[in-house]
Amino acid sequence: MFLFAAKFCQNIFGALCTNLRNLLMMAVAAKLHQEDDLMNDLLPGTTADFWANQNQELRDYYLYDWGVPKHSDQQIFELLVLEVFSSGLNWLMMLHKRANFARAFANYDLHVIAAMGDADFDRLMHDASIVRNRMKIAATIANAKAVLQIKREYGSFAAYVWSFTDGEQIVNRPTAAGQTPTQTELSKRVAKDLKRHGCQFVGPVITYNFLQAVGVIDDHIVPAS
Repeated sequence: MFLFAAKFCQNIFGALCTNLRNLLMMAVAAKLHQEDDLMNDLLPGTTADFWANQNQELRDYYLYDWGVPKHSDQQIFELLVLEVFSSGLNWLMMLHKRANFARAFANYDLHVIAAMGDADFDRLMHDASIVRNRMKIAATIANAKAVLQIKREYGSFAAYVWSFTDGEQIVNRPTAAGQTPTQTELSKRVAKDLKRHGCQFVGPVITYNFLQAVGVIDDHIVPAS
């Protein structure tokens, strides 16, 4: 009787293991199939190595957020912060940590960030949920102070950012990814003026990325028909 029960349990256990293995293999196959579908369905005018083709999260950001005009000071400052922190890294990391940055920086309340002292700086340097970079954290605090000054001059950060194009979006309509510049005369001019107001970590390349992110520049690729 004991041997029969042991054999029965062994058979049941073996069947469970087989079922679990089959389910795992099906899940892996489905994931690979999903990734293949994504790679086979490239964004128009792009190749497989284009940044927004890497996964669905980046694809959605490219289609529905990137290059879409922003007019909220909070949104615009958030994207300035994320562009600064993404320097030398990748945008997917920023998207994954986006909520963490918002929490760490008081939901981008400029007055709170500008008032951050040594204790806040140490807290941020020990916060593993964001990017712990001394220069970038210091730049974010300095930039909050600078943007408050800009708001006193222009009424809002949005009004300042959009003043460089007289409130109009620049629509470039490149036909291929290689046609998108990394910096322009506009980004050089904006970067210079941001620095004049006290902003840090805002070279012309980061500033061009920032202008794309907030929708002042629309570089969505539209292939020639």
